[in-house]
Amino acid sequence: MHTKINIPYGESFKCIRIPTGNLEWVVGPKNTPAVKNLKESIITALKNPIGSPGLAELVHQHGKKTVVLVDDGTRATPQHLILPLILDELNEAGVNDQDITVIIALGTHRPMDDTECINRFGKDVWERVKIENLSKNGCDFEYLGTTPLGVPIHIYRPYLESDLSIALGNIIPHMYAGWAGGAKMIQPGISSPETTAVTHLMAGPKVYQVLGDVDNPVRREMEDIAVKTGLKFIVNVILNKDNRVVDVVAGDPILAHRKGVEIARPIYTVDINQKPDIVVAGAHPADRDLWQGFKAINNCGMLVKDGGTLILFVSAPEGIAPDHPELIDLGEIGGEEVLKMVQRDEIKDKVAAATYLALDKTRSRIHIELVSNGISHKESGRIGLDAHIDFESALKKAIHRHGEKAKIGIVTHGADIMMNNDKEAIYE
Repeated sequence: MHTKINIPYGESFKCIRIPTGNLEWVVGPKNTPAVKNLKESIITALKNPIGSPGLAELVHQHGKKTVVLVDDGTRATPQHLILPLILDELNEAGVNDQDITVIIALGTHRPMDDTECINRFGKDVWERVKIENLSKNGCDFEYLGTTPLGVPIHIYRPYLESDLSIALGNIIPHMYAGWAGGAKMIQPGISSPETTAVTHLMAGPKVYQVLGDVDNPVRREMEDIAVKTGLKFIVNVILNKDNRVVDVVAGDPILAHRKGVEIARPIYTVDINQKPDIVVAGAHPADRDLWQGFKAINNCGMLVKDGGTLILFVSAPEGIAPDHPELIDLGEIGGEEVLKMVQRDEIKDKVAAATYLALDKTRSRIHIELVSNGISHKESGRIGLDAHIDFESALKKAIHRHGEKAKIGIVTHGADIMMNNDKEAIYE
């Protein structure tokens, strides 16, 4: 007897069959009801900001030259629904469309092309205001000193030159920041790779401790950078497992974000009774490439017992790490040696090194099998992983490894979950 389960994959689903006697649990983000009227919810949040004046008062205090920071296509934020309402609110506050620039806070991700921008932000917004990708030219970033822990602050100059800055994103657990949203739109969103490398190297080796901790040292550094560089206002949405908005917070970059985390935490926290031999997980929506899929690898790797197997569905149409090929070049070098290589300045892309360290933490504990149409077995083998075209062969290999009675857990949306901190002993 088998149990059928749908796993998100790319823009579709994969229906998998798991022997019912082996199935231990199925978890994922909660299907919390969406707001009944998204427009009303966003406007209400804007009119009742948390710990901050409203947009009209901020315009009066600071001026009309406005930058709106938005996330890219690797995120599920419904920007096409939010942006028009923000622009309308700014117009109402006396800011004309020609005074507004929308900057895609890419961090170290690749730029979005025109078609991707129109699809993500809407044709009306595309024609209404200037939309630009974060520059990849180091000369476009300004050095502003260091944070308390010594992180060098290099920030995109057009943001610094604005009178008013607003960041639009969503709040989910994140392996480097504890939680996405809020100040993360500044670091790494519009920071130089030099800045991002330092914060990510702080987090990479400690990914298991950082995930879900809203007050971790890395987020404190990010928030210090956001405050120091003048981020004025955030609008963050909280989504359910179907990527529909369940709540909206707006206002102060730290206080509003904390309120959003309170709302998001029960949605994305999973409870399990025990760590199984095998965990099957989907990486979507973090599946444009394996670089995004590493979130699911680390999130779900925590749920697998030592020596167990993670089977990850990741469509990865763009391959392993097209923006960070040096990660692949590191192959299967141990984490301690990679840290030494970083210290000896032998690795140029230190953001890649940080992500490699996070991968190595999980890869050294468990076996990782990929189910992907975008990554071949040969390619995945370069970084110590196995890849399969079909799920059946991946499951067969895992069952052979752990026995016919192996226990199996399922995580439907593996990039968006975190462990229940009340059951921390399970994850030691």
